[in-house]
Amino acid sequence: MRKSLAVLTLAASLPGFVLAGDHVVTRQAADARLVEAAASRSADLATLGRTLATPEAERVTRVLGTDVATVRASLASLDDREAHDLALRASALQSDPVSGLSSDVNTLLIIFLIVAIVIIVLKAVD
Repeated sequence: MRKSLAVLTLAASLPGFVLAGDHVVTRQAADARLVEAAASRSADLATLGRTLATPEAERVTRVLGTDVATVRASLASLDDREAHDLALRASALQSDPVSGLSSDVNTLLIIFLIVAIVIIVLKAVD
């Protein structure tokens, strides 16, 4: 306790090395990063939205006992990393849906994508 108090007293008595105006990151850089993150998230959600707009996604959601509107509404609860990961998978599926895969494998990939979204949302709710 005395040691903590001594360190606190010493720290308070030293002249400030960091002034109030000094920051590690400038305000402009922080603002630019926030705009970039928002644009990236928006693009990821748009990619997921395009995937969910496919007839395969509609069919898969019916098989899973839900609907595309419910899955689409749950996209907002994904964090940035989850949305980006799922968007990368959806992008690969959209950019080269055939790539030697049968339609059954393509359907399974869409099922995986939708189930992953549902699981992530359920984890977030708990």
